[in-house]
Amino acid sequence: MGVNYPIALGVLAAALAFLLVSSTALPNFLRMAGSSDKLPEEQPEDFRYYQIYAAENGTTHFTLCRMHGFDLKSYSSKPQFVRSDFGGEVSKLVFTELAVGLEQDLHSCPEVQFVVTLSGSWYVKTSDGTKHVFKPGDVLFQDNTKDSPASDQPQHYSGVVGDKPCQQMIVQLSRKPETNNPNPF
Repeated sequence: MGVNYPIALGVLAAALAFLLVSSTALPNFLRMAGSSDKLPEEQPEDFRYYQIYAAENGTTHFTLCRMHGFDLKSYSSKPQFVRSDFGGEVSKLVFTELAVGLEQDLHSCPEVQFVVTLSGSWYVKTSDGTKHVFKPGDVLFQDNTKDSPASDQPQHYSGVVGDKPCQQMIVQLSRKPETNNPNPF
């Protein structure tokens, strides 16, 4: 059975919108919801996501990114800021649970993907030694796949943090991996 791409994109958009509303964006949204005539004037400022990117030599690095390139358009009803182009089609939507105590040795991600932490916590340690713990609501974009154009395969470590499993939603894209491209969105 194939992936229903319109539904998968809708799920991704709804999940990202719900999970990434910041403390500054929520009051602005609520003010907008109370006004039927006033349209928002500025792009979202604090739509954060993390990225693992590969250098040309294959070393992986973290960066904290701010998403940009939103379009103001009707999506569900009234106009809102929407970003749906990520340089490739959704190829797979996966829900997964990482078991307590899971530790993964150095590896590449299976595909170019977004990982949304739904519950629990997990960490990623890049090959440059930087470690970040992801909590519910955090979004990670990674394109350090085995098909990377880097001279060495870009890899990272990962594992569960704490005494609860970590549940994730993963959205894989049919996008070619790149090197030296922090903050692509």
